[in-house]
Amino acid sequence: MRVWQSTETKYQSYFMQSKLLFSAALASTLVLSSCKKLGELSADNFTVTPSPMEAVSGKVPVTINGRFPEKYMKKKAVVTVTPELRYEGGKAVGQNATFQGEKVQGNDQEISYKLGGNYTMKNSFDYIPAMQKSELYLTFQARIGKKQVEVPAVKVADGVIATSALVGEAAASGNTELAPDVFQYAIKQTKQAQIMYLINQANVRNSELKGASVQDFVKTLREIKADQKGFMLDNIEISA
Repeated sequence: MRVWQSTETKYQSYFMQSKLLFSAALASTLVLSSCKKLGELSADNFTVTPSPMEAVSGKVPVTINGRFPEKYMKKKAVVTVTPELRYEGGKAVGQNATFQGEKVQGNDQEISYKLGGNYTMKNSFDYIPAMQKSELYLTFQARIGKKQVEVPAVKVADGVIATSALVGEAAASGNTELAPDVFQYAIKQTKQAQIMYLINQANVRNSELKGASVQDFVKTLREIKADQKGFMLDNIEISA
């Protein structure tokens, strides 16, 4: 009986130790796996100005304000961000910027793992008409230590407004027409007031002076007097 109890105790002890070792190994694997990756970034992490973009004097200037979230930039990570303006049949690649974790020896902008960090990128693309239907993407080249990791590209803006470019093209081609000048220095306005008299009487009744047309006419005269630069009284005609 004592032998059985001793054997059972040893078996339970061995089983518990094996279970603990397996749990520790699993936890270690999860921690190591998570440390070797960088998460995806979304369009919410970026603001593009102007949006939509606009062609100005043959260029498409753009300012990108980005943010690495808290606990994103691993301490040994290096991430290079490159803007790409993609359009049908091609793309324009902008100036990139590189960011590094807290334990990387380098001269790039350092991003805190615990707090995250903000950054600003200014770019200017040479405009071509195909960019009117385009999309601005940010691509990422990343590594943790010496290991390359994948971070998917993110679309951050749509299209390019090309009004100024189209006007310039039309002027250069000579296909322009001058619209007639419709500016008017003075706009004539006419006000009428109607006063009704009794037959064979010349006096003006108080009820007539309170009429809507008379009150409106008097109001206009007061406005002319108050703003003689904006209004000018041409003449007053009385007809019976």
